[in-house]
Amino acid sequence: MPKATPARSRGRPAKLSRDQILSCALKLIERSPGQKITMTGVAKALNTAPMSLYTHVQHRDDLMDGIAERVMGRIDLQLNPQNPWQDRVRVWLQRCYEHLSAYPQVVSLLPQSDHIPPSWLRVHAPLILTLKDAGFTGQQLATASQWVGHQLIGALVMGFARKRSTNTQQEVSDLLSQLDSSQQSAFADILPYLTPDTELFAYTVEQVVLALEARLSQ
Repeated sequence: MPKATPARSRGRPAKLSRDQILSCALKLIERSPGQKITMTGVAKALNTAPMSLYTHVQHRDDLMDGIAERVMGRIDLQLNPQNPWQDRVRVWLQRCYEHLSAYPQVVSLLPQSDHIPPSWLRVHAPLILTLKDAGFTGQQLATASQWVGHQLIGALVMGFARKRSTNTQQEVSDLLSQLDSSQQSAFADILPYLTPDTELFAYTVEQVVLALEARLSQ
């Protein structure tokens, strides 16, 4: 008589890994760009207890650094050294802006004075080398590269804050009644030409290049 096949053991849940945790967190960001990422939220999405994450992720900063590494690692940082430095600065700014616009949670890490994601240094390096090629050195190089980075981050943060604004002219027009006549007249010349905040970055890029050229000519 054949032996009965023993019932299959349900076994333990699949073990977590750092890669699995980061992949889950990144999916949460891509699904809901405005949602704050927390250890509890990631654990819930993985159907596990928050404490189980700490075997692979030290704390939330470590989690966000891992996410930032993945996000920033997708930016194309290959800048053609044969192109003028001005064009390389433009390309760096445009590629960073277009890619990071989808990840406000990662961008929010950059202005923090007490913590800079290591991946940001790798993104920043091609800009420094480009400005060095342009002729910046020493303190000027350090200041210029930091300033360009700040223009990028500032534009991203403003873009997130004003993302739902699509008709700046109408917004301003609706508010003019709250101003006195002299203040209203100040807006008369510019009202027809006001641009949605989301479309201002091209102007920012050109002003950055002009400012760098002016600094080099001094």
